[in-house]
Amino acid sequence: YSIAFSPDGQIIASASIGVKFWNLEGQEIQTLNGYTFVAFSPDGKTLVTGGNDVTLLNLDFDDLTAKACNWLQDYLTHNPNASDSDRTMCGIPPRKP
Repeated sequence: YSIAFSPDGQIIASASIGVKFWNLEGQEIQTLNGYTFVAFSPDGKTLVTGGNDVTLLNLDFDDLTAKACNWLQDYLTHNPNASDSDRTMCGIPPRKP
């Protein structure tokens, strides 16, 4: 029913019975079920999908990372099993040996 290029031209989204995301080589990346319409915001940070309702999806990686790090801060700070790469990604120093 609809098709859209991401603003950076790297992803194609198609919608019929669901939304499928494709790379430029034609490989499917992801599927969202139940939507018949798809469009990217001009800045590429929001995706709108529709069917029986409208859904806005946040595609801003920096914003999503900040929210995830905020949510996980206590775990990353105090859990000895948290990896150093996860800790440093969220700005928390690695654990001292």
